[in-house]
Amino acid sequence: MYRHLFLLTILIQVFSVSSQNSNEEKSPTARFLVKRNYIFPDSIPSAIDEKNKRWPDTLYYNTTYVSRLLGSPTVPISFSRIEYIDGKYEVSPTISIGLGYTWFTGNFIFNENDKITVDPKLFFGLVGDVGLQNDFSFNKLAGIFAGGFVGFGNFSLFAGYDFITHSPSIGLGGRIDLYTVSQNFLRPIGKVRELRKHKKIATPIADE
Repeated sequence: MYRHLFLLTILIQVFSVSSQNSNEEKSPTARFLVKRNYIFPDSIPSAIDEKNKRWPDTLYYNTTYVSRLLGSPTVPISFSRIEYIDGKYEVSPTISIGLGYTWFTGNFIFNENDKITVDPKLFFGLVGDVGLQNDFSFNKLAGIFAGGFVGFGNFSLFAGYDFITHSPSIGLGGRIDLYTVSQNFLRPIGKVRELRKHKKIATPIADE
């Protein structure tokens, strides 16, 4: 009996290791799609409700896709702010950095080299950050800011509330959207569809 249990344990471990290796051997594009609940055409049929299906039946390389929105974590960076303090507008030179989430419009393409090309348009989102500098001196906390932003490209207009100065605040700055660092941070939101019908010579994306 113990011999059978021992053999069964070994078989389970071998199967687990082989499954992990098989998953690691998949292309980055295949792993990206699996994490976002895409069902490949050659996969075992699942009981997904067609009304809630987010992806087309077949995806193709070098084809432009669009969804309702795209999303990614973002790191906001600001160098100056305009604050409303005691009935006056004051320009505050601060260097602040934080964390937030950005939603944006645009489209994307799966390339055969396993890179995703993104063509973003309008950005907006929520952020929170901490000011590291005030009057170019690092001897005190400049501010704790929470709010939102809108922008084009990497530049944004931030608006929100500073909990240190207890005042509304507006600032200009930049962002590092983390999908530009790693495509794994990119998340299509809503149903995905082809912006233009794929070409006949387009290669389907396989689960490999």
